[in-house]
Amino acid sequence: MISGSFKLLFTCKSAGAFAAALGAVVLVAGAAPLSAKPIVKTSFKSYSVPGTSAYALLSYMQRNGPHANGSRALATTSASFRYQADAHTSKGCKLKNFRVTTTFVITLPKATNASKMPSKVRRRWGQFVKHARWHENRHKSIWIGCAKKIERAARSMGNQRSCKAAWSKAQAIVKKELARCDRIHATFDRRETAKASKIPLIAQALRAPKTGTRRVAIKKALRYTHSRANDDNR
Repeated sequence: MISGSFKLLFTCKSAGAFAAALGAVVLVAGAAPLSAKPIVKTSFKSYSVPGTSAYALLSYMQRNGPHANGSRALATTSASFRYQADAHTSKGCKLKNFRVTTTFVITLPKATNASKMPSKVRRRWGQFVKHARWHENRHKSIWIGCAKKIERAARSMGNQRSCKAAWSKAQAIVKKELARCDRIHATFDRRETAKASKIPLIAQALRAPKTGTRRVAIKKALRYTHSRANDDNR
C-alpha cells in the first residue's frame, strides 16, 4: 500500500466526457495544496454577421451562427473542466483540496456593416448583442455555481478504502451535479426562448418578411436564440 500524499488530476471537454477521462488519472508525488474555490478562465470569440436590416441579420445568424448541441445558435458558451485533488493515503484514501478549473469560451455575433445600418436597426442590434452577452454570462454563472457545489461535496467525503474508490465516489458526485446543472440550463433557456420574440431586433425581423415561408424560417430559429453551454462530446 502506498502511503503519503499525491495529486490526482484529470481533464474533460465537457460533462459527457467525465467517465472516459477518469481513466487518464495522473499521480504526482508531493502535490502542493490547492486553492479554496473554483478557478475560472474566460475568453471571448466573435463571428462576423453581414447585413443592414433586422431580417438580414437574424436570418444570417440562423444559417451561419456557431454550432451548439448539433444545431446553429446565435451565441454560445462552451465549458471545459479540469479536476484536481490531493490524495492522502495514510488510512485508506481521502481526497483533500478538491478543485475544479473551468475554462469558458463565449462566442458572440459582430456586425460587419454597423455603420451602414439605419439608426433604429443599429440601436436594436446593440441591444441584441448586449442581451446575448448577458444570456451567455448567465450560463457561465450557472456552471460556476455547479462547480462550487461539486467542490463542497467532494471535499466532504470521508476516508475511502482506496483511491480508486475515492475517485469513483467523486465521479458519482460530478455526474449527479452536472446532470442537475444541465436541468438548470434547460429551464433557463426555455424561459428565455419564450421571451425571445420580444427582443426588439427579433421582433422587427419577425414583422419584416411578407412571405409566409420566410416568416416561418425566422420563427424556427428562435429556439436556438438562447443555447446552453456547448457539449460536443455528448
